[in-house]
Amino acid sequence: MSDIISLDIHRIFLADDKFRFTYQWSNFNQEKLLSWSQWPLTMKCLNLDLNNFFKYKSQSSKLHFNSFQCSSVDILIHSTSRELFIREQEAVSYWLDLQNNASIYENFFDKNNTSIKARRLVPFELAKNSQVCSKKFQNWILNYQKWHENISFIISNRSMTFEEQSQRITELNIRFLIYEKEISGIADRIIHFISSYLVALLTNRLFIFDTNWPEFIHTMQSSLNYQPEFVIPWFSQFDIIKNNLSLNIQHTLTIKNYWFSLERYTKDYDYEKNFPERILIFKGHTGNVIHTIKSNSSIYKKFLTIDLEMNPENIFGCLFHSLFTYRLSALIKRVPLFSLNNQLGHSPQQILQTLLSPKFFPIGIQIRVGDETMTGIDLSSDEQAILKKFKNFFTCSQQIINATDTFFRETNQIPIIFLLSDDVRIRQAALKNWQFSLECFQSSENKCQSNNSSLNILANSNPVFHISYAHNRMLAFELGIFDNFLFSLCEQHIFSSASGFGRFAAFASLKLRNIYSMSLNGQPSCQNQSLSLTEAGYYWSGI
Repeated sequence: MSDIISLDIHRIFLADDKFRFTYQWSNFNQEKLLSWSQWPLTMKCLNLDLNNFFKYKSQSSKLHFNSFQCSSVDILIHSTSRELFIREQEAVSYWLDLQNNASIYENFFDKNNTSIKARRLVPFELAKNSQVCSKKFQNWILNYQKWHENISFIISNRSMTFEEQSQRITELNIRFLIYEKEISGIADRIIHFISSYLVALLTNRLFIFDTNWPEFIHTMQSSLNYQPEFVIPWFSQFDIIKNNLSLNIQHTLTIKNYWFSLERYTKDYDYEKNFPERILIFKGHTGNVIHTIKSNSSIYKKFLTIDLEMNPENIFGCLFHSLFTYRLSALIKRVPLFSLNNQLGHSPQQILQTLLSPKFFPIGIQIRVGDETMTGIDLSSDEQAILKKFKNFFTCSQQIINATDTFFRETNQIPIIFLLSDDVRIRQAALKNWQFSLECFQSSENKCQSNNSSLNILANSNPVFHISYAHNRMLAFELGIFDNFLFSLCEQHIFSSASGFGRFAAFASLKLRNIYSMSLNGQPSCQNQSLSLTEAGYYWSGI
């Protein structure tokens, strides 16, 4: 059953106009006012209903916002994609404040307690800092977003015929770039996504997304009006109708598919010269962002580095957080305000609250074994053999802790290891040996501060799924993007060389620190073996 009601209003109206709707059942005489859940939630609404959360603390199934009176609205107003994007980020920030407060105060719902303690900033909050993403870059993005909103509005008038729309596209010289996903993992799809987005920005093309990815649309909010069915509704039928079009329109609306492979992240492109068609469709699984800004022969290097004051280490994360943000509804689905503890490992809420807390210094480890570990194939092995096989990852984290011991003592922070792996056996084995005790987290004193010789492993012990093979692809994507979000909260990153998942999260984290790229049975030590993000951008399938 769909929760979307589509309304076609066949008349021109102003952006300031407001609408109310009524409905009437056939067996009732009285009309009723149509109302719906307000989203994103406002801070006022969240504050008003904290007592409701407390009332149903042990009944997580009742923690649904649409049951709260303050979240229901009956007035429809116009909002731009950017406005919705900003509101979503504000709501997520406040929800994270609530999560952080819930982990610090035992009497969280004390009405007299209105203070919000400082927490670790999440990447999209870091991206708002002009020291991280330059002011010139932010203005460039803002101008593109305004242009995108304006142009998509101009050409998407439902009263226009296809011929009229194509004529307007020609008159305004509007060009398009359409992203299409490949059958691959989350990292490959998003790395290709951001690389295509950068091309649209550099060439001033209207960026349109492949909407045949409902998991992504359900979980992430975009700052752009990206849906082709609203902007260019004829596109999906173009192959059928093009033969009936005039030669002039056929010559004007040129379309071509391009597929990018491993040469992409080491190749220079002139996107105006090499891709002249009006409508471009980009497919692929590799990235070109780092090479575009790093290569001395890139025609875009000066603009990106001198004019926009960006660099290879921050550009991917700044691009990502200007285009997408985590939907609050998806985040709450993964992390209710209250959750039960797991016998082995940690709940999503415990992991999130720990990573948000400035009391800890999280080091992220992501170990990729292979896609077969997520398809149900049994690769049985005993616990000690597993830990021995991937010993270099854990040794590396211990070396980082030992090397920065003075820093931890001076800042009174506790180093912890947030462990991700596609192989659930690795996480389970590590937890059995080094599971992080929540007593340390809940104590007013740092009881485990002085014991840095033992790893504090923070991890979930449940299986994960590959989005291309899972029966429930929505769940697979939700789990994957949540893990990616958590990994981006870590201050330091260690991940498998043959993995785009950990690399993508490290770039999106905007921590701007060197990373450690490890291989199976590789070097036993990672001392003096860190890679700059610039170097890491050329590994695997690129960034």
